[in-house]
Amino acid sequence: MVATSEQVDALLLFVCGALTLLIPPGLAFFVGGLNGRSAASRALLFALTGTATTVLLGVLGGYGILAGSPWIAHIVGTPSLDLATGFGATGAHGAAGGRGGSLYALAHAGALLAACSVSVAIVGVAVASRITLRAWLVFTVLWSVLVLYPVAYAVFALDDGWATGVMGVIDFGGALPIGVAAGAAAAGVILACGRGEHRRPGERSFGAVAIGGTLVWVGWLGLTTGSEGAVDAYTGLIAVNSFLASAGGCLAWMVVDRVLLRRPTTTSALCGAFSGLVAITPASGVLTLGWSLLLGVIAALACATMVDVAARARFGASMTLIVIVTVASMVGLLYIGLFSNGGGMVDSGNFDLFTAQGIAGFSVLIGSFLIALCIALALRYTMGLTRVGYRARNEPTAERDRETVPPGAVHER
Repeated sequence: MVATSEQVDALLLFVCGALTLLIPPGLAFFVGGLNGRSAASRALLFALTGTATTVLLGVLGGYGILAGSPWIAHIVGTPSLDLATGFGATGAHGAAGGRGGSLYALAHAGALLAACSVSVAIVGVAVASRITLRAWLVFTVLWSVLVLYPVAYAVFALDDGWATGVMGVIDFGGALPIGVAAGAAAAGVILACGRGEHRRPGERSFGAVAIGGTLVWVGWLGLTTGSEGAVDAYTGLIAVNSFLASAGGCLAWMVVDRVLLRRPTTTSALCGAFSGLVAITPASGVLTLGWSLLLGVIAALACATMVDVAARARFGASMTLIVIVTVASMVGLLYIGLFSNGGGMVDSGNFDLFTAQGIAGFSVLIGSFLIALCIALALRYTMGLTRVGYRARNEPTAERDRETVPPGAVHER
């Protein structure tokens, strides 16, 4: 029996979706390891609960909002229980027919929900050491409905979304919902919490950082490779471009550390590879190999500079993740406007695409930040938001957690 093209495309999405699910635990180990072993455990808890909540919301109607037929034209899709009832799902290849939906439609739905889980995991890992678990779960629901799914619709609804369908924005892998929206939201929550303690490098867990960075690297390659949604002439280009961008970012960040700190580290190599992958996410299908390599280098240099600034401001290791996903995503989006095949300024001679990319990027950045800040402040003055860590006087090596909640509330353990 010969596999059909639909079956091959569905297999690609299943495999890439499974690889994408490596990213949330990878982020937890990576960023948590920078803060210590106990922080890695809590970051993993937030990543897993956020992923589970996002997938559940998607099945209970959220998938229709991000990929269904238009409900509010160019803004959001129609909430649908198709995935929950098993009577079909809509996807890039059209409506599904029959019980359970078409093979490709279900594979496409799974890949999109996996991508959304990465966005939520970025926020959760960044704020895990700052907020309570119950506040995180409420925030996940509100932010997903108000920001994540509408921004995903703007990108993945190719014919109707305000970004790709109306403005002509190019965003292959979803840098707007995954990188820009998540990074801005995490910054908004941290601002609502206040500045936290900056941990010394000696408290980091190298094993957690190495394992987490590797999982993110492999998982993000799956995310970008599956962004085309089919096995066609672009699939190979997307995969190779992703490899080149990550390699360029890895080497560029190590050079920066060699010049500034005189000692490049494994952490700097992983951060560089990560920044290159995030930057190539929107651009993997529209760049030649040379431009992809250069993009990885530029993204790593920009991220390394901003991470150094954040470290000097003593915002903590979580800001490293926020800087990488936000700055690298914006660099990748703007880079498309300059160097993409056919539509970039170098080929076309105009800045139309560059302008569209910039407007979309900064709109999502500002909107997600403000909405996340408002949600976090509302939670702070109602059910309670923040948690603080302290050391017992008689046990200087033991770390215990205590949450700050409104008067009369019961403390969580």
